[in-house]
Amino acid sequence: MNPWESCALQYQFSEETEQAVRGKRGTWRQPQAAADPVMYPGLYCPSGFDMMSILLRVAGRPNPKVELGAIDCSVALLLCDLEQPDCPIVYASEHFSILTGYKNSEILGKNCRFLQAPGGKVSKKSARKHVPKETVKSMRKAVEANDEFQTDVLNFRKDGTSFVNLLTMIPVRWDSQHFRYSVGFQVARED
Repeated sequence: MNPWESCALQYQFSEETEQAVRGKRGTWRQPQAAADPVMYPGLYCPSGFDMMSILLRVAGRPNPKVELGAIDCSVALLLCDLEQPDCPIVYASEHFSILTGYKNSEILGKNCRFLQAPGGKVSKKSARKHVPKETVKSMRKAVEANDEFQTDVLNFRKDGTSFVNLLTMIPVRWDSQHFRYSVGFQVARED
């Protein structure tokens, strides 16, 4: 059991809530959002990012250019902050770690380009040995224009083995009309 699951199970209803429930059986009332005893703060977002909300924004985005199919929290994904210099990774799913072998502590704060070379040694605007220049340019343009983008790209796991990554990048609006995050979905192609 995760520590946050343990905390959720130990959550205690307030005395006021218990009295309200006992005294009003059979009648319905609109719950107050701040005092909702069913929701435990942090239950769905122990990372600090409400990934369910982000995935809902991705699924419900207007005029999608890329067809994603069904998505849920079992996909390999990264969340990058578009407002910070070099768009660093701020969240990585457990399945991303399973796919690549990298732990969160090794990749948070880095740009995703580290996957484009064995050992993760790739500097900004450097020539890539394993990824075509046109692919790198297309990815960069998509990020700069906040466009949805999907491509096959050769990536490398922590152990140095390569895989063809069906990469999908979806920019996400947050609390305004500007894009704050980019969600990167990774799928290893097995041809």
